[in-house]
Amino acid sequence: MGALGMGLAAPRLVSASAVGDSVNTDADPDFTRLLSLARVPSLSLAVIERGRTRTQSVGVRRSGEPEPTTADTVYAAASLTKIVASYVILGLVHEKRLDLDVPVHRYLPLPDEDETSKAITARHLLSHSGGWRNWRFDATQKITADFAPGSRWSYSGEGFFFLQRMAEQITGTAFATLVRTRVFEPLGMAQSSLAPLPTLRAQQATGHDGRGQPLPAADNDPAPVLQQLMAARGKTMEDARIEDLEAAQRTVAPTRAALPVFLSINAAASLLTTVHDFTRFLQHLVAPSRPSPSSAAIVSSMMQPQIRGNDAIQWGLGVGLEDVGRSRYGWQWGDNPGFKNFCWFDPSGGRAMVVFTNGDRGARVYERAVRALTTDDHPGFLWA
Repeated sequence: MGALGMGLAAPRLVSASAVGDSVNTDADPDFTRLLSLARVPSLSLAVIERGRTRTQSVGVRRSGEPEPTTADTVYAAASLTKIVASYVILGLVHEKRLDLDVPVHRYLPLPDEDETSKAITARHLLSHSGGWRNWRFDATQKITADFAPGSRWSYSGEGFFFLQRMAEQITGTAFATLVRTRVFEPLGMAQSSLAPLPTLRAQQATGHDGRGQPLPAADNDPAPVLQQLMAARGKTMEDARIEDLEAAQRTVAPTRAALPVFLSINAAASLLTTVHDFTRFLQHLVAPSRPSPSSAAIVSSMMQPQIRGNDAIQWGLGVGLEDVGRSRYGWQWGDNPGFKNFCWFDPSGGRAMVVFTNGDRGARVYERAVRALTTDDHPGFLWA
């Protein structure tokens, strides 16, 4: 097991505890050493095994400061957001408010008109096979399909943001509110939001660069302006629709286009959550019995292959898919500046795992954590 040593290696977790209980980090010096070698201040993880969950948190929320990370520390989930967003979008499909195979331009005008993009459907956007690039960073960049939709895989945050636009158009509700009412509140995820809520800041982990230094605060952060804008209307940041996000962005950076990559509530990457909370969502995905037939249907549809990436990786509706032994795993990595995360889940086996880290070298940490605690090696590590 390399640097992890014997303290954490086990084919399965033999003992388990309720969500929120933590393993004694003092008994795990190998993780502390691994974080130090990788220059990553902390990790927070959970492993689910047939209804039982064990969590572990090691390190500090910010380098040079004493506050330890816990199962209730708030991390930027980065692209793990996409799994939650996909669950919401597929809920609209199940309710027959959205058709996976109707071209999306019939719901909303395309960002840029091109003949190839007119064939893009929600199925293509959820499976990253629509042909759009990942993100635009200036207004001169156009969003047009680079290949025939459905013919191959190419990761696209822009595609997920367009699904956010569609969901708001269909429901008349801000996307962050949709996620709260459809996922966070039913599952008791009280410390999670797609919006940068002030109430989460006190427990938030700071992102760090590859040298282990805290990342500076973002220039022209639109969050304070958005908060003021919504408060003036007697609403919260979660009530902000895309036009509100764009208005806040234009206020803080009037010379820069208010493109999706800059907006503070984003179906592709803006989730703030804790291991305690995100584990509740994973438990829901792998539960043998769910509160309604619709939730089981949603999870089943997520796990259906849509497009092949390589010999080991396919993509379902909103999640990567990999076959390891007899199990089919859903998985997703998260890669925001200062935060590197990974999760996998196996609905048929009732197993799942998530690892959050707050450092740019965190992928080295989460790979070793997954291998040490489960003995599984995931093709997604090489893909990511």
